Amino acid sequence: MSELKVIDFSPEELTLLRDRFHALGEVTPFTNAPKLCSLIASYGIAREIGTINDELARFIFNVDTGEPVALSSLRADMIEWRGLTGIRVTSSESPRLELRTKGFYDLIHPGLSTNADQTLYGLHIFPEIIARIAQEEGVELVIIKSWGVNSIFGGFDPAKSYYQTNLWEIENNDVLKFSDLVRNGQVALLGTHDLIAHIGGIDERHWPELRQTAQTVFLAVEAYFLSTANPSIAALILPYTIGVVLDDLAQPPSYGSEGHKAVLSELLHQLSEQIIPPNLKTLLTAFPKSFQNIIDLSRRTGIENDTHLIKSTIDRMINEIQGASLTTSGQISN
Repeated sequence: MSELKVIDFSPEELTLLRDRFHALGEVTPFTNAPKLCSLIASYGIAREIGTINDELARFIFNVDTGEPVALSSLRADMIEWRGLTGIRVTSSESPRLELRTKGFYDLIHPGLSTNADQTLYGLHIFPEIIARIAQEEGVELVIIKSWGVNSIFGGFDPAKSYYQTNLWEIENNDVLKFSDLVRNGQVALLGTHDLIAHIGGIDERHWPELRQTAQTVFLAVEAYFLSTANPSIAALILPYTIGVVLDDLAQPPSYGSEGHKAVLSELLHQLSEQIIPPNLKTLLTAFPKSFQNIIDLSRRTGIENDTHLIKSTIDRMINEIQGASLTTSGQISN
């Protein structure tokens, strides 16, 4: 522990890190620049800890009370240890913590994190080590510049969530980026969502099928947009929904989920029908309420056996999109 050092960035050092980040290509594998990628990922994770973007917090429990620690009690320090850059997550509420999520214990350094009674003093996380763990499972961790620009290096606001439905994700057609990563056996590491949702519990046995599914999604969405370079927001919602379901399917607890695959299959079928033309210029006046119903449906046990409900729920979302879409002439699209 005596070799561990806390890092405090000066404004000049942060500017240099931001400049080095912006000099990267769109997709940078950790294997190409392990030290820089680890520094960027550590900084991104550290900035989210204790904010509403912290997707790790709900899994950190106070051993003595059996309750999750308060979000406000969490602190993240950037650290260096034996040439590695990482973060240390601690809680002012208790020095005796436990994690209640599968697969994440493998991502923290046991020697630095564990008390004598095997509870956790804190979580010591080193992205460079995590990248090696993922590599052993046949998955390559990467830094995605456009995603980092939108979050950690783009006027990050700890009071604003970047992981809920938002216009930026829809406008940037993220399903193409995400499906391209997955079909190439890659996972981004920029924040707590990536750690807890996609990397903890990663298992190479499920990735051949997952990569094939992502390939199918990528080709379908790419074909859908061949006729236009600037699709309307209305035309982007169905692909966005496909991307969210694929994101779920790429999370270890949902690996191989027949429900997700059934919903995804129907979404892709509806996309191929082009009921909402990708090149139709419209103004969307409201986001469809049925979007969340579709996501919830994909997570329901046994839903693959109710194809009628899957189709009717997706049809309802399409009808909502059409009903809330004004053409350039001011008419409702149908």
